[in-house]
Amino acid sequence: MVYKLKNINVTYGQKQVLHHISCSIEKGKWISIIGQTGAGKSTFVKVLKGLVSFQGDYELNGQPVKQDSKGNIGVIPEIGFVFQYPEHQLFETTVEKELSFALKHKDMTKTVILDRISTILPMVNLSEDILPLAPFQLSGGQKRRVAIASVLMTKPEVLIVDEPTAGLDPINRTNLLQQLKNWQHKTKGTILFVSHQMEDVAQYSDEVMLFHRGYLMGHFPVETLFLKKSSLLKQAGLALPESIQLLQLVEELSGENIQVTSCKEADIFAKVIPILKARGLDDE
Repeated sequence: MVYKLKNINVTYGQKQVLHHISCSIEKGKWISIIGQTGAGKSTFVKVLKGLVSFQGDYELNGQPVKQDSKGNIGVIPEIGFVFQYPEHQLFETTVEKELSFALKHKDMTKTVILDRISTILPMVNLSEDILPLAPFQLSGGQKRRVAIASVLMTKPEVLIVDEPTAGLDPINRTNLLQQLKNWQHKTKGTILFVSHQMEDVAQYSDEVMLFHRGYLMGHFPVETLFLKKSSLLKQAGLALPESIQLLQLVEELSGENIQVTSCKEADIFAKVIPILKARGLDDE
């Protein structure tokens, strides 16, 4: 399914928070949404889900989505939305009831629900042993994964995750992002990843949408933004990922133009470390 927005404007009271946003969201991509606080990132993804009113055109697979007189369209069921700190929204007495909640309200049988639970839990690296436990008995990382699993239970085509690693330690952060990547590959789904962590954006993204002061500065392949149009990040008040900063520093020190085609940290290091060693600049 293709989600297409054209000339989208959003106003809260007297303040316009999104200006003339036009873009297309296609299936199967990890698309990171970046920008400083207040740039319009969260408002943009809420427009996609149908959570805020707007002016402009919204199309699904070429068909216009109907709006009421106030600019509301109602929620888009094919889009799952994981809010920041989703574990704060856990409310059922057991993990099983939490995961079952949305599907019970769709009149699905217990057999179907349990079958889906057994499919979803491995995607977020959880075992069925936790099903009878109360959510408050889980670790912070487990709670976060249960909250995400509850959204995945509805089989969304698009999964919006708003700062999903906030408050997690480095190990839980890496594990969670890898599990989201695994879900994307397994289901051919789309992830919209709202984040301030440029290292995570470089590591996992296929594409990046850059917001600044309510405007969309561009929608790029991740390599294009970080390797060819990095000046746009500076204009938006954002820093480059540390691996890209290292690449630029080594180029400056060595006088070499280092050819890279990937923003992933391991790929950058594979190019940079031999040059540092050859010049005696490494730590060894």
